[in-house]
Amino acid sequence: MKAPTGGTARAAAVLSSLVTPRRLPATLGAAGALLMLLGAVLPWVVGGDSDTLSHGFGPDAATGAPALGSRAGLAGGDALVVVVTGAGALWAAVLLLIGRGRRVHRAVLVAAAALGGAWAALDLAETGTVRDRAGRLPDLTAGPGPYVVLATVPLLLAAAVLARHDVFEEQEVRTLRAVRLMAAGRVGEALEAQQRTVRAARRSPGRAHPSTASATVELVRMYVWAGWPGRAAELARQASEDARAWAPDHPEDHRRFQADIAEALG
Repeated sequence: MKAPTGGTARAAAVLSSLVTPRRLPATLGAAGALLMLLGAVLPWVVGGDSDTLSHGFGPDAATGAPALGSRAGLAGGDALVVVVTGAGALWAAVLLLIGRGRRVHRAVLVAAAALGGAWAALDLAETGTVRDRAGRLPDLTAGPGPYVVLATVPLLLAAAVLARHDVFEEQEVRTLRAVRLMAAGRVGEALEAQQRTVRAARRSPGRAHPSTASATVELVRMYVWAGWPGRAAELARQASEDARAWAPDHPEDHRRFQADIAEALG
């Protein structure tokens, strides 16, 4: 059996990373969003009379008076709602993927599933049920578009259910972003970003937690790098006082914290 080539191995590694427990919700959400956008552009009505179907609010062919035509598909307008919901779901899934997902983004996934699914279901129920002036039912059936949209509903709902707000992961992502800003010479932005991270960590999981101390140590380093040793020393003092509450339960973390503080202050 041949060993996978470099390109094949990299592709397999990327695919494997997308189905890890941390990234699976985002992967499901992105797949559902892309399928929803695909469903919007696929035909929503097919059949022998589909080419004679009027769409949207336009003049009646017989009387010239304004009349409401079929709402199905992009021409009728219903698929435009699906485009909006699909785009919103894709936005939420991308934020989940990069570790910036919030409760509101999970709500967006649920709303996209509900609205997009409802619009598709209504069009499926109505297609071919309105008789023409002669009382004849038109030769119309639902196209693949609404079925594809309906198939996205369980994907988006599963993504919303599986996604969890991980404060520790969010803190790590934010800290790494601040470190990159500092390395790029954007000192002011880096300090503001890490200050926000420390404030958020103090709210949850709280001041008496090793992860909060870890974020604080990074801010101490940044103060030193920025030439503010006084602020760095004061913040280190506060973090050391807070550490007394969690040190007995996390002795290894506390020793690492002390070493990091000493290294940061020089």
